[in-house]
Amino acid sequence: MKKLLLLLLTFAAIFAYAASDTESADKKSVVATVNGTPITKAELDRQVGILMPRSFFHSTVTPEKLKDVEKDALKELVKKHLLLQYAKKKGYTIPDSIMKREEKKIRKAFGSDENFEAGLKRANLTLDDFRRELYNDLLMQKLYDKEVKADLDDEALRAYYEKNRYKFKVPEKIKIRLIYTRNDPTDPKGKEKAMSRAKEALEKIKSGEDFADVASKYSNAMSRIKGGDMGFIHKGMLDEPIEKAAYALKEGEMSEIIETPTGCYIVKLEEISPAVQLKFEEVKDRLRKELKAKYEKERLDAILESMKKDAKIVYK
Repeated sequence: MKKLLLLLLTFAAIFAYAASDTESADKKSVVATVNGTPITKAELDRQVGILMPRSFFHSTVTPEKLKDVEKDALKELVKKHLLLQYAKKKGYTIPDSIMKREEKKIRKAFGSDENFEAGLKRANLTLDDFRRELYNDLLMQKLYDKEVKADLDDEALRAYYEKNRYKFKVPEKIKIRLIYTRNDPTDPKGKEKAMSRAKEALEKIKSGEDFADVASKYSNAMSRIKGGDMGFIHKGMLDEPIEKAAYALKEGEMSEIIETPTGCYIVKLEEISPAVQLKFEEVKDRLRKELKAKYEKERLDAILESMKKDAKIVYK
């Protein structure tokens, strides 16, 4: 939630459209209000600067793309103002001592007061603007710490893991080789040719030739360069008739020809890797990140929904 003002200033300085030597009337114009609190064009421009990927500035940004980014930026600003109003409603405040400490850090990051003031100017921010933005950032951080932040200890994570063990199971996988003979839809005899080629390939394998060698010569699939090796796959990765045939095989077995509208297939099952239950320690760190993000989003969404119920949001 917390956006360091240093980043705000840096981004605003980078994007030319978000900054000018003097603040114009357009910059001061109001683009929306949230319960009477205005969102100005200057504020919107700074938010666009934060959202806009730097890579866009190595190519032409179309008016349509800029409009989309501005729409997203405005949505973020509306959310921000709703959260700020909620925080103030709950009585959260930032002591002057904290404000002074954080301002000092940011000034120090610029190297000198002169550089700091130059940054403000490039970002079209007065000192009062800066302090208001800083206060809001710190207030958002306080709201996050008090009502959104989710700290999950190992006991809570283990309880979730035990209740949802099925989510941490690596499914069975099979390692296959495949030969595919394509049915050319532009050829009236495409289906016959695909079957004829598949039969010839199957006969060679049954007569003793290596499956990989035959695949490299007969298959129309890209896997032919690896002797038809498809590596390990799990259910859902192949078309149903091919998958069904592959999973019906035992290790070392080869299927008969599988005919489909797009062509013919021959599958060889080389290895079965059984399903594995991942241990708690293996998933703990990933699980902590996922649950933290999930719970924090739910809490934040709940706050926003409660504020939106009676909110008066007007777009200009």
